[in-house]
Amino acid sequence: MASRARVRYTAPPGGSRAPKQLVVGPGSPGEQRFVFYDTLEIGRFETGRAETPGMVLVEDSTVSFRHCILTQHQGGRCTVRDLSRNGTRVDGRRLVPNVETEVAAGQAIEVAAGLTFVLVGGDGPVEADSAIAGGTLVAPGFTIATVLVGDIRDYTVMVRQAPSRELQQSVGRVFERLTAEVVRCGGTVKEYQGDAIFAFWEGTADGRQAVGACRAALALNALAGQIAADRRVWDVPGFSMGMEWALATGPVVIDSIGGASQRAGLSMIGEAVVRAFRLEKFATPETGPILACETTYQMASSHFAFRSLGEMHAKGFERPDRVFALLGPQAPAGLSVPGAVR
Repeated sequence: MASRARVRYTAPPGGSRAPKQLVVGPGSPGEQRFVFYDTLEIGRFETGRAETPGMVLVEDSTVSFRHCILTQHQGGRCTVRDLSRNGTRVDGRRLVPNVETEVAAGQAIEVAAGLTFVLVGGDGPVEADSAIAGGTLVAPGFTIATVLVGDIRDYTVMVRQAPSRELQQSVGRVFERLTAEVVRCGGTVKEYQGDAIFAFWEGTADGRQAVGACRAALALNALAGQIAADRRVWDVPGFSMGMEWALATGPVVIDSIGGASQRAGLSMIGEAVVRAFRLEKFATPETGPILACETTYQMASSHFAFRSLGEMHAKGFERPDRVFALLGPQAPAGLSVPGAVR
């Protein structure tokens, strides 16, 4: 969808690589095309700012002075790096600041103003338009997110007893594989906390983020089982690897960490974050490896089968939560999943 934000742009001179384009509103009367060869930067227009060739300047105060940079690498591969306060998204997935993220032709790159670009190849006409100023207006980072926490079982024992080097290297390889799967499933990895991976899916009250996170949790749990049996990934003598997972959905506030010149990561505040970390501690062989809060269950129960575990009182919460075990996809009509909530 084309944005009402006006955009200024000066085409760069030809480069050694084949041209790429960012397109706003492809096929619409207001379609705009921005050609680049090596790099293209998106930022905020301010009165007096030089309009450098190859820079897209957006007249919207929620866009950062330097918002994101696209780079075309050898062979035509493209990456995008977020530098902003309010975030850059690729196909709806929020990027971690200052991390090069691959972007392919046809994918949508959204900046904080709601301005969406589509990456395409080839050359084409360029349209431009006309001015506002000031610092970045921080847009409320309020969203409804499903948080997924995955924790390596018995890690404290391993830290005390296992060879440190082998444990550290194995955990690094595990998280590398899990991160790739989170990204494949449309999520964002916020951080790692020792033996835990913390990821999230953003959305609205329609619950699509909960469905996506549940699908990812099942895929990640299956991947963890494969990793545990692969000595090339998990190689800690005398210790097997297992993981437990928890999903919690609720309103959160997301913001970028760091000053304007060097965004360093994301902060996320909300009960769903705390609840996910607390619920994961309830997982046992009897409950199953993937637990979910009631909101996640309600949003995703038409797609996945759950088993009710009753009420559990998580530390730091006034009241107990209804907790559910995620079992798998919903069975076809006429069939049922043993133990599933009806």
